[in-house]
Amino acid sequence: MEEMFKMMEGVKMEDMMAMMSQMMPKMMEQCFAKMSGEEMGAMMRDMMPKMMESCFSKMNPEQRKGMLNMCREMLDQIEAKYQS
Repeated sequence: MEEMFKMMEGVKMEDMMAMMSQMMPKMMEQCFAKMSGEEMGAMMRDMMPKMMESCFSKMNPEQRKGMLNMCREMLDQIEAKYQS
């Protein structure tokens, strides 16, 4: 995992997004399956805000509103699923 972070250091967000969109879903699944909860959390804290900001900045207000609603619904579903 540390090697992945080192490789991504200095990579432009647009380039990272293009690269990630080209990766095969199976490869991502395998990578995520090997990560510990701490590693997954660290990756999400480091990468998600930058990726989301980059994506939302390219949307018009209507698209942004729709995406925010979808994200809220998805988070509510995830919370309900893992709430004990």
